[in-house]
Amino acid sequence: MNRDALFWKVVTGKLPLPNAAILLGWKFVDYDEEQCEAHIEFDAAVSLTNPMGNIQGGMLSAMLDDCMGPAIYANLPVNQIAVTIESKTSFVSPASPGRIIGWGRVDHAKGAICFTSGRLINEAGEVLATATATYRICNLR
Repeated sequence: MNRDALFWKVVTGKLPLPNAAILLGWKFVDYDEEQCEAHIEFDAAVSLTNPMGNIQGGMLSAMLDDCMGPAIYANLPVNQIAVTIESKTSFVSPASPGRIIGWGRVDHAKGAICFTSGRLINEAGEVLATATATYRICNLR
């Protein structure tokens, strides 16, 4: 784990959060290096809801991407990034505005490809959504 990498500079406040992370109410909680798992929380705003008052599904997918991506980014060297090349989300329960708890983990990595999984729960522990995604590791120019 390289604490000089871009991800850790964002987490420690040396660089600003990306705009999408701000929109989603992203907050880094912890990283388990042994499990390659990132723990993230979101403060889901009312502005992210659909006409039924639930968090719109695409926003939940973005939250899952912002859980799985950090599981990879936490271990990347300074000169590399990870880009999502495939993602699948399963919506399990409606999500309400407020605190959403998420995890993303690296399930397998080989060469420039990483396979990840993620899940979101509410404060009652109910699963809201799960996802799997594939990322490609790229060198910065």
